Amino acid sequence: MRMDAERWITAALTLAAAAACAHIEAPPGGPEDKAAPQLIATRPDTMARMGSYQGDVLFVFDEGLSEVGIDTLVTVSPRTGGLDVGKSGDELSVGLRGGWRPGRIYQVTVGAGLGDRFGNRTTEPIRLVFSTGPEIPATAVGGTVIDRTTNQPLRGAWVEAVLRPDSLVYVTRTDSAGAWRLTQVPAGSYGLRAYTDQNRSRQLEAFEARDTGTVTVAAGDTAARAGRLAVILPDTTPPVAGTARGQGDVVEIRFDDFLDPAQPLSAAQVTITGPEGAVAITELRVGAFPGAEGDSATAADSTRVQGGTRPAQPARPGQPASPAPAARDTSAGPLPAQSIFARTARPLTPDATYRVSVRGVRNLLGLVGGGDAEMKAARPAPPPAARDSVAPADSAGARRLPPGARPVPTPTEPAPGTPAAPRPAPRPAPPSAPPPRRR
Repeated sequence: MRMDAERWITAALTLAAAAACAHIEAPPGGPEDKAAPQLIATRPDTMARMGSYQGDVLFVFDEGLSEVGIDTLVTVSPRTGGLDVGKSGDELSVGLRGGWRPGRIYQVTVGAGLGDRFGNRTTEPIRLVFSTGPEIPATAVGGTVIDRTTNQPLRGAWVEAVLRPDSLVYVTRTDSAGAWRLTQVPAGSYGLRAYTDQNRSRQLEAFEARDTGTVTVAAGDTAARAGRLAVILPDTTPPVAGTARGQGDVVEIRFDDFLDPAQPLSAAQVTITGPEGAVAITELRVGAFPGAEGDSATAADSTRVQGGTRPAQPARPGQPASPAPAARDTSAGPLPAQSIFARTARPLTPDATYRVSVRGVRNLLGLVGGGDAEMKAARPAPPPAARDSVAPADSAGARRLPPGARPVPTPTEPAPGTPAAPRPAPRPAPPSAPPPRRR
């Protein structure tokens, strides 16, 4: 019994000593990470010049990286071999199959979107430039890429600049504004090619939209401009007119392809024949007439009419005003459409059948076509219902009434602060007749 008591006392003293030496620690996990990975070192150093380089290029960050999408973010210029992209903890490695060749100025770019394990992502690209021989020049060239059918900037398009006659291919991608830029490239003449890379093969495929151009970079030129590249899907067939519709003095002829809005058109290219014979045409253009309803397929409103944007719509009672749509880049030229609109010298006969023929119309790729269509002229829309007119006021503010009209009395309200007039007392009900006497 005494032995058990001594053991209990010894255990209690041990626990008390341990508690005296204990200290409070921060809860596990620490504060929430809300910052994107930050670059802290590279190998080799940026702008380094050396005779040769062996091994992988390394980017070291301040935290562990996510593997999601890493291989799609990295580009190397000039393109001299396939890429091997890897991740180990906080390091991103980039290898070039066949090795880094001597006599080259390499640019290794990690695009925006590199993430950590908490979902934080970089918003700006990271570039590393080094030389395996030549002096690194202070040059830069850039431009923009748009979708030719919408004149909108194209994000994520690939741009290749091929140095002539060496055929070295420098590559980059467009940002959210459709802009691209290459720096520290050798002086010379470059052939340009932009494409959409829909299947992410990093090379132009037969089915992908593209455009080409040229640019010259002089020694020390840091502001070389390549202009605008407008990509469009390839096509080998001319545009074909398939349908037509008409109402009033306007006829729309619909094609299966986008048409060149800058092409000159003449009335002789379109023939409209109806019950009264040939219909004279006074005006012809690609896309809807200004101020009219836009092309039914390529435009639902006047934002598709060549040149303009639709103003903000007025607010309805109790609703906020709708904002005006974003203005497109009008310097890209007139907006393409898939229809030709013709204005006739006199209105079409409602419900009458007309034959439409069009020739010599050019699409965006320069192919020339046309076609024939039949249509039934639509009836004009009924006029809007007339609203009740309000009589004008005279100089004294009173409303003038048409001759023979009687004024309608309107209830008046007391001025603010005036006590309301008392209501008249209710009239007493008439007395009822006395009941008859009994005899």
